[in-house]
Amino acid sequence: MNNKSTHDGNTLYESKIFDMNFRGTSNDLSSVKVYTNKSNIHIEKQINFDSEDEKISSLEYFAGSILSSIILTLLEQSKKNGDIIEEMEGVLNLSLENPLSLLGVKGYDEEPFIRKITVTVYLYADLEEDDFTGFCTKALKNSPVYNTLKRSMELEVIFKKLV
Repeated sequence: MNNKSTHDGNTLYESKIFDMNFRGTSNDLSSVKVYTNKSNIHIEKQINFDSEDEKISSLEYFAGSILSSIILTLLEQSKKNGDIIEEMEGVLNLSLENPLSLLGVKGYDEEPFIRKITVTVYLYADLEEDDFTGFCTKALKNSPVYNTLKRSMELEVIFKKLV
């Protein structure tokens, strides 16, 4: 019997779990091409300290994924509630601890990690203050990226109502 066909006896596995697969290759041994179901992403560095370099790093994709997931979750919930959001913008601040270890600076060998991420979402929505807070909090519960990361790191999301 296929383990994935049922989950908890009578429930279909697919109704509880959505599996996704990605493949990464490094043919040139200096960059990675990540294949998704429909496209691919070419990444040359895990983090880029050069502000002039226009290539997107792994860390930037990661941060962009977090920010876009939160914004898209709010937009999806807005549509379900009658398009209550009229304007929205988000800002993500990320604090990377021990960055000098990544550069190979002598005397710095502590593991680099993301200490904290703060996302501030500015919304213009046709809601009273209590309803605004409730809508944002409820919407955030539908973000798989947020719900995963909040369990493993300091992740703060602040909602600011634009008037």
